[in-house]
Amino acid sequence: MSGCGAPEQEPSAAPAASVESDYRCEPLSAEALRVAAPSAALVLGPSASAVTPSAARLCPTGQVPRATRDPEPPHHRAPMLAANVPGDRPVSASADAYYYAGVMKPTSATGFPLGVGALIQIADPAVANWGDQVTAETAIVQGANTSLVEVGYRKWQTTYPTLLLGNWVGGVFKHVTGWVQTHSSYYPGMNLSAYVGAKVRFYIVYAGGNWWVWFNDGWMGYFPASLWGGSFTSGDMAHWYGEVFDYGARVPPITDMGNGLFGTNPAASAIDEMCTHSGTSCFLMSGAWTSVTNATYYDLYYPGGSSLRYGGNGGG
Repeated sequence: MSGCGAPEQEPSAAPAASVESDYRCEPLSAEALRVAAPSAALVLGPSASAVTPSAARLCPTGQVPRATRDPEPPHHRAPMLAANVPGDRPVSASADAYYYAGVMKPTSATGFPLGVGALIQIADPAVANWGDQVTAETAIVQGANTSLVEVGYRKWQTTYPTLLLGNWVGGVFKHVTGWVQTHSSYYPGMNLSAYVGAKVRFYIVYAGGNWWVWFNDGWMGYFPASLWGGSFTSGDMAHWYGEVFDYGARVPPITDMGNGLFGTNPAASAIDEMCTHSGTSCFLMSGAWTSVTNATYYDLYYPGGSSLRYGGNGGG
């Protein structure tokens, strides 16, 4: 294990099966039946073991789960910073505000533009306002956030964190439009309560003409490259970060990022084994650019390698 975060914690028990009201079962799509999943060898990193075994199959053979509630984020926001703009940025002057703490790296500097990966520690942040949203994620980006795929966790209008997934086409946020679900247990919007405190493996990899997404120990599904007309087959930038959407731009925002501890605290939420993908393996990166919107509320500890700690209590 590489990393500077808190020691890895495993849930006290394997994740319980989702409550049926959280999802519905749907037949595998023709698209899902047409395409074979990539080899698991594409995502074996320095710490190859999963947090827990796959959850029990939720649906009958030939069917897959889909969340009954997985709403779009509160606004169509641009993740992190515009491409190729390192350093801090001011809080948005709009009616709402976004706060970021994380890092980014041009794939031209790593030489591996076909995806991203990380161990993201799942947290259950305290949310001060029902309209606030907290996320932690990794993303592969092309252009000034013109095309991208992102994955991680979020907490928004729930009492627990959920599995976050999204895509952007032509600079427009599309949420999960076009998503092809293939896994029998893991799905966008699933309840991640059982994983809180654990570091879970996430990957996004361009393989077989599609953007595949990995969660914990299996391929969850993919976004077909046809959604971008074949123009998004690699990324310019790789992102790893925490985010708070502050509904109403309260000062201070109060809502927690990560587990509520500032990144300088050794027990703060961690993102480890940050890597960029060659198409056959994911290579740890270092020397990323940092981005902190307002360190009074949320800060970052990044010593320059492939791990970071981030978070804060928003001045609460």
